[in-house]
Amino acid sequence: MERSLKNALQHRLLALEKSGRRRFARQVESLARGRCIIDGQELINFGSNDYLSLAHDPRVCAAFSEAASRQSGATASGLIAGRSRLHAELENQLAEFEGCEAALLYPTGFAANLGTIQAFVRPGDVIFSEQDNHASLIDAVRGTKAAVSIYSRSDLNALVAQIRTMRPDCEFGFLVTDGVFSMDGSVAPLRELCDIADEFHLAVIVDEAHGTGVIGPNGRGACEFSGVQSRPFVHIGTLSKALGCLGGFVTGSRVAIEWLRNRARTQFFSTALPPAVCAAALQSLQIVQSEPKRRTALLERNQLARSCARSVGLTVIGHGEAPILAVTVPGDKDIMAISRQLQHDGWFVPAIRPPTVPNGSSRFRISLTVSHEPDDIVAVLHQIAELTR
Repeated sequence: MERSLKNALQHRLLALEKSGRRRFARQVESLARGRCIIDGQELINFGSNDYLSLAHDPRVCAAFSEAASRQSGATASGLIAGRSRLHAELENQLAEFEGCEAALLYPTGFAANLGTIQAFVRPGDVIFSEQDNHASLIDAVRGTKAAVSIYSRSDLNALVAQIRTMRPDCEFGFLVTDGVFSMDGSVAPLRELCDIADEFHLAVIVDEAHGTGVIGPNGRGACEFSGVQSRPFVHIGTLSKALGCLGGFVTGSRVAIEWLRNRARTQFFSTALPPAVCAAALQSLQIVQSEPKRRTALLERNQLARSCARSVGLTVIGHGEAPILAVTVPGDKDIMAISRQLQHDGWFVPAIRPPTVPNGSSRFRISLTVSHEPDDIVAVLHQIAELTR
């Protein structure tokens, strides 16, 4: 049995490789100033989610180091003995930042999505989930025993029709969406979705992973950007992108958070975050709130990138309110060959292929940070345009 399974897996890997979909592990050394080292070569890094360049900020690193000098791991789950003073302080600060009553930390953003949805949703409920949601939301929804309907944000009339058909037979209804869609940087139509949810008594769950710290007047994310900050049932976020750390969190009403503390399996069956990570995240959160110029600079780079991409003839996907620029590769050009050439020329630009995106929609995904020089943004877009012609 073991040998036949290994053989089968080997054949499946070869099939992935022949179709251009096999992934290989690479070793990357992340550097400050928007750079990295891959295979001994220093590259300008357009593959990082460190939008505000806080992962290398000396203040954040110092906070981490000071806490880590006393303790490495949390030693237990949060409900046993792993929730330290730093965990409690971070949860309080996240709740205050989001304007909510309470917050709960998770070991990762994936765990936050999985545990939250599966704790709230029961058999007899219904979930309406956007088709381009992150894999963690998709897996979370699939793992419930609820009725599920997949909708497209481009056709809200069809969503309403789905709700009219399915909602009357279900006890509770949930509308689940990314705030910022990670493959093109566009923001969900949250005002319209919240209006629909109110009409049909649905609880809105928004994943703010790529919005927290990045968009909105105070950096609270897509909900604040869209003027609906108080309307979702819960906000799910991550500490691992704009905040430059690790972990996930959920904010909402006190009763919702207490339910999750007791029923979210990915939270209470996981060892808590290392206290040093919480110390670093507290410092990052303080910088997000005290230095809005970082968001302003990021917005300027995003606007420059989109304007330049169109001026050199690239096809841009989505509206891209967030600093993620997705450009398509025309025809049947080999996106991996182009990516390798870009790396040879000093640029790390991830090539995104199925199954991460639908068949026929392979793209380059350029993540912008405040550390990227405007001249470098312009130069890499010219290079991509030249290679894809």
